[in-house]
Amino acid sequence: MRLIYRLILLTACAAPGLPVAAENAPGLLVPAYFYPGGSGATDWARLTDAASKVSITAIINPDSGAGRSFDPNYGAAISAFKAAGGTVLGYVSTDWGQRSLLAVKADIDKYADWYPIDGLFFDETSTGTAGLPYYSLVTGYAHLKNSALSLMANPGTIPDEAYVNLFDSVIIYEDPATRLSTYNPPAYMANYSADHFGMLVINGSKSVMEQQVAYAASHNLGYIYVNDRSVRANEWNGLPAYWEAQVAAVQAISAVPEPEQWAMLLVGLGLVARMARQRRASCKTAA
Repeated sequence: MRLIYRLILLTACAAPGLPVAAENAPGLLVPAYFYPGGSGATDWARLTDAASKVSITAIINPDSGAGRSFDPNYGAAISAFKAAGGTVLGYVSTDWGQRSLLAVKADIDKYADWYPIDGLFFDETSTGTAGLPYYSLVTGYAHLKNSALSLMANPGTIPDEAYVNLFDSVIIYEDPATRLSTYNPPAYMANYSADHFGMLVINGSKSVMEQQVAYAASHNLGYIYVNDRSVRANEWNGLPAYWEAQVAAVQAISAVPEPEQWAMLLVGLGLVARMARQRRASCKTAA
């Protein structure tokens, strides 16, 4: 019995985190609307450090869009972040489908010319079918500029399902944590993979963060982010105090055993089963 116990202990220690299904692990989606210089440089360093540990997509917003000219500080921050494994989206406002298409296209052009972005984050996206022609033109132009760009829409609430097919991903919640109790996921989420959906939670506590990371992993959400700032305090102007804990929470879900650990587990369990059968056989013979 002591040997069996030791084998069980060995296999348990060799394969930590076995119950976790890593394919359900969400990525962090961070509206990094803080300047990569001065006090903001520290948060960019924290962001970059975490990019080598978990999947992180950062949204840059130089000046309510791409800005008037190339900013070398943003250029350096983006390069370092991407080198660490991060993904970068450029912020583009659409004003619920009311912003001039020329202005939207100008932002797309600037990002393409100035920064090595991986995609675009279209903020203030409308939700109804009336806005679809506008957004079809926007996404069409973006893909004409660069067919490899990933396009994310942010209506901040649940849009018509057609938006899920028009964009690569859609943010279906952007609100304070106090409104989470009224959130109900759309039925159509079951028809798509998790990377189509994301959630941004404002002014949440550390416990709320932990709950929402777990919720995202089990409810088909490919992107999650919770901060501890209120709307009045410029909610996206810095990382939360519990940023490292949020990274660790996602990292814990993402962790899977190495092949060697799986092998040790299977061998150990096989030996346990074999010894149990031999013990039962011995007991029957003795009887």
